[in-house]
Amino acid sequence: MSVASRFTMILSLAAALASECAPARAAQAYEGFWASTKKDCRNDDSPNRMSIEGGNRLYWYETRCRASTITADGKLGWKMRLACEGEGDKFRSNPRISIAADGKLVIDNGPVGQARRQFHVRCEIPRRR
Repeated sequence: MSVASRFTMILSLAAALASECAPARAAQAYEGFWASTKKDCRNDDSPNRMSIEGGNRLYWYETRCRASTITADGKLGWKMRLACEGEGDKFRSNPRISIAADGKLVIDNGPVGQARRQFHVRCEIPRRR
């Protein structure tokens, strides 16, 4: 094998390893587990709990959504275009999610619930040992 071929092979291997070691995407401020109250945080079966994972997946008791577009709207606010599924139906939603000064998650025009504006507290989930 020529020196040039070996050099090319080493560069290809280095590039592959570098992509494997790339740093993970930083979590968004809105990611995590949320509930209407701290009491709902402790109840695994509460319909008032939700989670936001991977920056674009939102889960409620019987509804799940995936954001196709997320745009910043202020310092701690985001507008989203969601495709959702719940209780046998598929639908779309365009909420605005923000973090209030007190740390609560605020959802305007969310896909779940009757209120046009919902407030959620962050749930502290104990780490497994």
